[in-house]
Amino acid sequence: MPKRGRDDGRDDGVSGERNDGEHDEDEALRDTLLEAVNASVEVAQRRGEAQSLPQLRFTPVMSYVQRLLAEATAAAAKVTAEAAAYMAEAEEIRRVVEQDRLALEAEKASMEEVHTFQTTKIILSVGGHRFETSRQTL
Repeated sequence: MPKRGRDDGRDDGVSGERNDGEHDEDEALRDTLLEAVNASVEVAQRRGEAQSLPQLRFTPVMSYVQRLLAEATAAAAKVTAEAAAYMAEAEEIRRVVEQDRLALEAEKASMEEVHTFQTTKIILSVGGHRFETSRQTL
């Protein structure tokens, strides 16, 4: 049976997450084990021995399967909650970026307007001397 990661809340540098290959392997082993148990029960029922088999023989297997199912359900709920939190955070970042982009566009427009005023020059003749200035300066 493959080694399982430890998820006891301690941060010891060992990840509690398993990769997809280990998860697929665990799931395949669990399915194979469940199929074998079901096949054994069917064979016993056909032989009429189902009444004489003690229930305790299958209880550890079923409790293991139930524990694995509970762990998988808890892990799925945790991942779903984390994904929702990340999506909310991403949406907030997207909103802030959009506000910043709009502010930058407004600033660009105002700077372009100032630049246009600065490029329109007026020539003044004062006492025979020619002076160039912008309308905005006057």
